Amino acid sequence: MTIRKSLKACLILSLALMVVFTMSTAAFAGTEVGQTKISMTKAFNIALEDAGLKKSEVKNVEKDYDDGKYEIEFRKVGTKRDYDYEISKTGKILEKSVDYNRARNTGKKKLTKEDAINKVVDFSGFKKSTVKNGTVTLEKDDGQWVYEVRFDTKSYHYEYDVHGRTGKILEYSKESI
Repeated sequence: MTIRKSLKACLILSLALMVVFTMSTAAFAGTEVGQTKISMTKAFNIALEDAGLKKSEVKNVEKDYDDGKYEIEFRKVGTKRDYDYEISKTGKILEKSVDYNRARNTGKKKLTKEDAINKVVDFSGFKKSTVKNGTVTLEKDDGQWVYEVRFDTKSYHYEYDVHGRTGKILEYSKESI
């Protein structure tokens, strides 16, 4: 009986060590158990798909892998619209920023805070009732009035810059909470 108990104890200890080794190896590699690191090409394709663009529709592409995440930047051809992504090594979009061409206009503000909120709601498709921690501030940025609208959803923090006169969305970003 003692040999049987010893063998059972060795088997349990071996299994426990295998589990610890597997988890520590995955942690060392920077991925969770069962997840693999995607390629730079895959990260770029994830960004393109999210932006609704094809490879032929972008230029000034910059790709980098730093601090365990892919950094992808590009501009839509024929525009001054810049996209900036941070994508995890497992393919999750961690942060997204889109910078639209900013029209120079030094005129007085015409939109109210409520107008700016409504522009963001129309643009984003969110319902006011589904967001939390919302703030709206008005500041002068590069000679133009800009509303900065910030809010959170269940999984993300959003920031939008809205032109103070025209209501045009100048820039927006999305970041994992």
